[in-house]
Amino acid sequence: MTLPEPLNSYEPQSPPSSSSKKNEASQESPAPARAPLADAGKLAPPATQQSEKRQLALLLDLSGDKRASFEWAARELPGLRIQSINKTDLKWGSKREALSLTRRLKPDVLAVFTPDLKTQSARSAMMLFGVLAGARLILLGDANRRAIRRSRVGALVIEAPRFALALLFGYLVIVPLSWLLTEALRLALVFREPARSSRSRRATNNQTPLSALYVKAAPVGDSPAAQAGGMATHVAGLMSGALALGHKLKLVTSEDSPIGDGRLTITVISPSNSVAPTRALFEIWNNLAFTARSLAHLQALDAGRQFDFIYQRYNRFNWTGVVLSLATGLPLALEFNGSEVWMSENWDPVGLVWLLRRFERLNLRAADHIFVVSEVERRNLMAAGHASNRVVVNPNGVDVERFRPDSGGAKIREAAGVSDRIVIGFVGTFGPWHGAPVLAEAASQISESARCHFLFIGDGEQRSKVEEIIDSASNVSATFAGRIPHAEVPAYLDACDIFAAPNVPAGDGSEFFGSPTKLFEYMSMGRPVVASRLGQIADVIEDGFNGVLVEPGDACSLARAIEKLGSDEELRAKLGRAARQTVIERYTWRHNAERVFDTMRPHCE
Repeated sequence: MTLPEPLNSYEPQSPPSSSSKKNEASQESPAPARAPLADAGKLAPPATQQSEKRQLALLLDLSGDKRASFEWAARELPGLRIQSINKTDLKWGSKREALSLTRRLKPDVLAVFTPDLKTQSARSAMMLFGVLAGARLILLGDANRRAIRRSRVGALVIEAPRFALALLFGYLVIVPLSWLLTEALRLALVFREPARSSRSRRATNNQTPLSALYVKAAPVGDSPAAQAGGMATHVAGLMSGALALGHKLKLVTSEDSPIGDGRLTITVISPSNSVAPTRALFEIWNNLAFTARSLAHLQALDAGRQFDFIYQRYNRFNWTGVVLSLATGLPLALEFNGSEVWMSENWDPVGLVWLLRRFERLNLRAADHIFVVSEVERRNLMAAGHASNRVVVNPNGVDVERFRPDSGGAKIREAAGVSDRIVIGFVGTFGPWHGAPVLAEAASQISESARCHFLFIGDGEQRSKVEEIIDSASNVSATFAGRIPHAEVPAYLDACDIFAAPNVPAGDGSEFFGSPTKLFEYMSMGRPVVASRLGQIADVIEDGFNGVLVEPGDACSLARAIEKLGSDEELRAKLGRAARQTVIERYTWRHNAERVFDTMRPHCE
């Protein structure tokens, strides 16, 4: 196992020890020296008078991997002073405010690090933003060493016309066409049942393995949060669960499958960057391209005879599953993890929400069954007029063989120098719903005598806020491990004594509708979880039996619960055993897949 090379470790200022350090780095720097088990986040000593004379490169990280972004910038821009800018500060304000904020920093270079440059939308827009911000060089790149460099003149001569043409084509052709097709598909649903009645079906009974067409149009690489978070885990989990039950799957996807099995056949339809002046237009264009190529491929296979139903993971600006269901007569199962309209308005602004709303309504109306991860989301859909018998609660799950005690945690603890401490673990993409700042506040309220160490795994928009809270406290021992490969997560979890799931409600007052995959992974490790009394979390965790519940946002209660568990090894063991037994009995990926295939079977007989 390769351990991430650490950077951000925090130790109490007193009492001193030879191995402890209080990180006082700023967000500026060339690449730092490395030590085991920490991650690059705050990357350098504060700028000196001499460093101020060096040219300034502003670094915008879109990958969600802060360490990789700084390594890339240091390699591509040697000798320059690198200063990161927060994506969150730019995405919610107006474009004029974002430009004004950037211009005040007087950058010589604007460097943008992306998850995948081939599928990155709005590249020309970023180039022009850099020009308007005053940068003389604009650099876009990714971890695969792909890069695009433009001087100010080059950006104006090459990217400005390209951006203008793509924008005109998108808004004058692609958007109207997508609206018309969406309305046509809505009308076509009226004639779906007569067409289905004439469809010849495969001969099946209650014992016959089913064959499903799994459609996943959104590239995971397009979303760093999804890549590090629940999407990739859910896709692999459902497929592994279905295959374990003996069913067959064909995956039509925009990227390679996360698992390999002889019963899983894969068709990869790579995203197109032909029309990508904005993220919304990129996704709408790729809906048309992905749907057309999927339809052509499946017609050649005679999909109506090969498969029993279509399973689509709903994603923004896509109705591929609807088209394939209408064309083949196959029943449609829709995995609906939450309203993309709501997410765009509250978490991830994307634009063209009026069209997105039509896409979402079409998908929900066309599905024979809608699979949601929580009872809260089921109630939301029923309140929107969807029949209760169409909406099925299907919580996320866990692979209990991978996530189990004794998975290598001792080596992690030794490498981090925390073998003699109570380690509290948190894994997440530091999204606003994860409540990581609440955990940081709780950490600052725990006595040093409790000998707790906080291990933060992951990266994301609220990580810098969490680091500021930890950095300002004088009594917190913590490590920020950054993003790590999912295959190595079990070992890191095994290094923990207690887990924290401090999720918080949405800012608009909406009920918590999620089903955190990390909750089930925590429980599967046989360790106690201190979690927020919120939504499905409170349904899964029974306070005092298989975990501990506290009120969401209450850092004081969270701190006291951690202290209590930290001082009672017997209680930790009791709650941990019950937690693992709970997920073994109810929340494996096999259970998740079984609910899908059992629900869809009557439509296939």
